[in-house]
Amino acid sequence: MDTSKISKAAFMEVFGAESADSAASRILAQADAQDMLPLRSFIGLLEQAGEAGELVVWRKGESLHQENLGPMGEALGRCATYGEALRMFLQGFPLVQSETEVSLRVEEDEVRFAYRVLDSRIWPRRADAELTLGLMVGIGALYGVPHEAIRECAFEHDKDGESHALTRHLGVIPRFGRDENSIVVSARALSARRLPPHSEFEAAAALGRSLDDALVERRRRTPLAHRVREEILKRIGRESVAQELIVRALGLSERSLRRALAAENSSFQTILDECRRAQGFALLVRSRKPMSEIAFLLGYSDQTAFSRALSRWLGVSPRDLRKMGAEAESVIR
Repeated sequence: MDTSKISKAAFMEVFGAESADSAASRILAQADAQDMLPLRSFIGLLEQAGEAGELVVWRKGESLHQENLGPMGEALGRCATYGEALRMFLQGFPLVQSETEVSLRVEEDEVRFAYRVLDSRIWPRRADAELTLGLMVGIGALYGVPHEAIRECAFEHDKDGESHALTRHLGVIPRFGRDENSIVVSARALSARRLPPHSEFEAAAALGRSLDDALVERRRRTPLAHRVREEILKRIGRESVAQELIVRALGLSERSLRRALAAENSSFQTILDECRRAQGFALLVRSRKPMSEIAFLLGYSDQTAFSRALSRWLGVSPRDLRKMGAEAESVIR
């Protein structure tokens, strides 16, 4: 089941001129009641677009019209500084794309914007990372932030081709095989200003409040099982996924969680197993981490417990999956 989604507005902004194509029109036909589309389908189409050239998707990201990205985009256009725009982006991004983590970290004289899709079954996703990081650079350009302010650009995927064009375009050599996709700029860039009328600054504050209201409404209409899954995916492989931590993040009690999930014919353990299966598969096939380390990252007591669980779910031993490599992708889909 595809629970990772992207807004129809964002899809149309990226593929608007091509939306009459059969592939794009089939994806648009899958819009749900909240005008959200399967993220996996969107990224697949984006990967195809990326085959046309090294900078095709990156430039598409830089040139996106943010005001067409829904309420978040409208609010972005009224922010006075680049820093405010980045914070507004983080605030409103869940309205554009679900099961995705975006963050902004200030590290001494640098600021790091990071982005990662949480669903490990969506792979490859190089083009999607380029689109989003390109969008960050494009927003910066509206505030006069030059490419010279960029200190680093990194991707979670391994290098799978040449990156000379991107190196020349950004002035930095991209790094690959990282834990997240990120772009680092000088912290001074955060204060770069636009000069819209003062009334637009006031409108930005009001739009920020409307984003909060929209997020509350989105959470209300999102099945709890999907929200639990997203919280687990944010943490799995990085920190504890204990039930008490998840319920705390969701603002619920463990009893309320059990009852609400039961009403959706689900349970915390069922969702956790699904996340462990997908993440365990990805780590086995796409990384060289020892199986004992993977078992630890997924919260198993030992490697044997992990091996038994994955063999039961997929009908193939972890060792055999690793030998199969990329050929094993069909097992998890």
